[in-house]
Amino acid sequence: MIPAVADEARTAQYLSAFTDQGYAHFRDLYSPPQVEMFNSLYEHAVADWQFTNGTEEKPDAVAGMLERFPRQVFPALAHPLLLGFAEAVMGPFVQLDSAVINSDPPVSPDQESQPVMWHRDRFGSVPQGVYTRPASIVFLSYLQSMTSAVGPLRVIPGSHRTARMLSDTELRSPLPDEILIRAEPGEVVAIHHNLLHSGTRNTSKRDRRFLGFIFNLSALRPEDNFAGPNCRALIDSAQRARDRRLLRFLGEDPLIFPRQNSGFTAEHEKDWKRWRDEDTAFADQAEAVATTSHRVRSALAVPQPESRPTYLGGRG
Repeated sequence: MIPAVADEARTAQYLSAFTDQGYAHFRDLYSPPQVEMFNSLYEHAVADWQFTNGTEEKPDAVAGMLERFPRQVFPALAHPLLLGFAEAVMGPFVQLDSAVINSDPPVSPDQESQPVMWHRDRFGSVPQGVYTRPASIVFLSYLQSMTSAVGPLRVIPGSHRTARMLSDTELRSPLPDEILIRAEPGEVVAIHHNLLHSGTRNTSKRDRRFLGFIFNLSALRPEDNFAGPNCRALIDSAQRARDRRLLRFLGEDPLIFPRQNSGFTAEHEKDWKRWRDEDTAFADQAEAVATTSHRVRSALAVPQPESRPTYLGGRG
């Protein structure tokens, strides 16, 4: 199976921040070589896009990163800490919705410190004063220091729980209760899909880039297409290894219907734990296949992430 994080206390810290503030800040998650690799992948993907489209223009974002670069991207998307956190938030229903690398060119300096546009993300709605399990979690990993010139991420803490609405004039304006998250390369910010957030205009000398990916509930339709040969091979290997966790991650959840009726009259975490145990026992029946798959992927993943401690972030 995809490696799981056994440190429940650490995961609980991130879960507490996410529940209370609507976001969690994971520090030093990806190594410097990985960050450089993500930049290189964007350049390669843009060149391919220009070639196939016969144009010198550049896209703002390149999607389908897992299918394009499975060896490089899969270890980052299926990072044990992020996937374990997502399952603690959403239960054993975590599916990859999409993975992109976004690149925003600089704008004129007179737009410095201006938000791009405040918004909630797909599947979002105006909250009614209580925390609800998200239908999706957005992960943003910036590929440069998020200085004032580059344009830090802006969030309104707690807006994933409150009926906070904005006027037309507020949509592109700084707000008094906003927090600026000045993330560093290799860090990841996880956002509840109902949290009001925005980017900031980039007035630096370089493009503003981030690796962005979304996990959503496996009952929903993903944006990315997993029918390509690389994703299909990952799915086939997960079936051989009886890895329900990886199958769900790639849009194959045959147990979604018997398991989705949960949490109505008792704590749903009890069912979640029982289902995780069932999935682990199911995978143990193909342990040799799973061990081989994990060994091969660990050896071929490029580059290997450094082993670093990960700490709970504050308010930016």
